[in-house]
Amino acid sequence: MMKTSKSKKMIAAAVLMMSLTFSGLASASATEMKMIKKDGMELVQLRQAAKMYGYSIMWDSKDRSVTLMYMDNMHDTMMEDDMKMKNDMMMRDDMMMEGAMMPAAKTIKVWVGSTKMMVDGMQVSSKSMPMIHEGNTYVTDMVISKYMMPMKAMK
Repeated sequence: MMKTSKSKKMIAAAVLMMSLTFSGLASASATEMKMIKKDGMELVQLRQAAKMYGYSIMWDSKDRSVTLMYMDNMHDTMMEDDMKMKNDMMMRDDMMMEGAMMPAAKTIKVWVGSTKMMVDGMQVSSKSMPMIHEGNTYVTDMVISKYMMPMKAMK
């Protein structure tokens, strides 16, 4: 059995992670987001959006809130390992990671029936209150576009 170097494992992990991300985005765009209309506003199913953008989702029945958390441990580990590598191949891989897409927020908490939200520990307001319809939480598309959608990672 051939011994694989750490850099080859990291490259394989990066390729796998990127292929899963792009295939997830492609399949998500092929599937329509579940939406409903209320008071003239379009509301998006929060669970579906969370899954599409890589967030874990947790419902708290006591305060009727939904907490979304984006986990990016693999990216942090890869960046630490990339700093240790000096060969050309890893330098190209590092440049590719700098252009990676990252979510606008890592933690989002919404309360059903309230316009207040917590985004990365800061309180913000939404135009419309999240609501439950047929057992699913729905939020304005602003929550998705402003706080969940990926944006280019900062250098």
